[in-house]
Amino acid sequence: MRSIRRFLLVSLLGAVVLITGLAAFRSYEDASHEVDELFDAELAQMARVLQSLLTVQLKRTQLDSLRDSLSYKPYPGEERPSDPFAEYGEATALGHKYERKLAFAVWNNEGRELLGSGSPDGGFPFVAEVGYGDTDLAGAPWRTFSLYDPELEIWIKVGQRFDVRSELTDEIVLHALLPLLLIIPLLLVVIWWVVGRGLSPLLRVSRQVTSRDQHNLAPLDTEQVPEEVEGVVSAINALLKRLDDALSRERQFTANAAHELRTPLAGIRIHAQNLQRQLGSQGDRGEESGAGATPERRLPRAPDHILEGVDQMTHVVEQLLRLSRLEHEQSLSFQKLDLVPLVQRVVASLAPLALKKQQTFGLDVDEGAVLAIRADETSLEMMCRNLVDNAVRYTPAGGEVRIRLQPLNGAVELGVEDSGPGIPSAERERVFERFYRLGSQGSRGSGIGLAIVRQVASSHQVRVELGESSLAETGLSVRVQFPLNPLKG
Repeated sequence: MRSIRRFLLVSLLGAVVLITGLAAFRSYEDASHEVDELFDAELAQMARVLQSLLTVQLKRTQLDSLRDSLSYKPYPGEERPSDPFAEYGEATALGHKYERKLAFAVWNNEGRELLGSGSPDGGFPFVAEVGYGDTDLAGAPWRTFSLYDPELEIWIKVGQRFDVRSELTDEIVLHALLPLLLIIPLLLVVIWWVVGRGLSPLLRVSRQVTSRDQHNLAPLDTEQVPEEVEGVVSAINALLKRLDDALSRERQFTANAAHELRTPLAGIRIHAQNLQRQLGSQGDRGEESGAGATPERRLPRAPDHILEGVDQMTHVVEQLLRLSRLEHEQSLSFQKLDLVPLVQRVVASLAPLALKKQQTFGLDVDEGAVLAIRADETSLEMMCRNLVDNAVRYTPAGGEVRIRLQPLNGAVELGVEDSGPGIPSAERERVFERFYRLGSQGSRGSGIGLAIVRQVASSHQVRVELGESSLAETGLSVRVQFPLNPLKG
């Protein structure tokens, strides 16, 4: 999934780097242009100063002595292999090392050199053209300016190596951009903080949604929600309202239907019991009189089937009513209670059903143990009853059902194991859905028992784990762990 935070950070940081790079390039171009103009003007000025000096000096001074005085003379110690200015910097009391990067030459009309600075890179070639030009001396590029004096009939050319200009340009750009380069890390931190601050309303809404359980359909908090997010929050609240209304209508229908079914089911059961007694009494009279087989005797199990169906429907209705009460319960009454007597009551109430199926049925708990937890007694007993009832119902006759209570790792574990058909691992999450039943199991369950178990477990902030039973290869193990520490709230 694409991250808005990552997109904004990458985009903004990329824009900062790109703009900084463009600014550096533009600054270098501007600085290079300005430096070229400055040094070009300086070359022209040097040539004209040299022209004015030569107008006077050529009349008073011997050309040889003038040439000797203007020639380049190495500084003491420059003959050493190392740079004489390296130890003292670029400028010393003896001069500046850039003097070797400046040169001039004077020619007559025939191209004979009259004067020259004697540059270490060699002399300029004679070219009878005035103005600016570029040339190479000893493999180094030079910028030159030439002029012609018609009175003295001489050509004057002054020059400067290009690396002087480029070095100055680099220094100017570096000093201009260095503060910006130092600010970029701070700017990155500011951008990261601003992006996080701007996305905080979305994170708050996300936390509100993810922190809720499946039963909390209250509207999201709209305080301090910016305009850009307000539409999304309003749409979510409208969806939650419609969903809450739909679920309320479903729960109300379930409760009403269950209540309406209880009375006719009770009446059908009474009539089936009366029919069973009548058929039984008629069968007894037929045997005493020696009469042949009657229709009543041929159908001795019909009332039993009716009663079995009625009991099954009654169980479904009772489960629906329990689930409806749990879903409508706004707040549970949590209090400290001992889990041992509660489970003992459940086991005692379901023992007759286990004995009827000739099952090995029992509770394993240390004698005198007190396993206190904080819970709602009514809903917790409902959960325990459904777990044990499911185990007894789905375990075949002659099987085994074992309930265990034990302290474990700072918690109280309730375990129910059976030797029934079990639940495939791929189906263990779906069996908690309402009315979901496994087609491979022979017992006719309501499909609501484990939905009630999950509802109670969710309200107690505990998890129900399904696993393999140690009693049989195909059995089921159900474990629920309750914290010994009292629940908050």
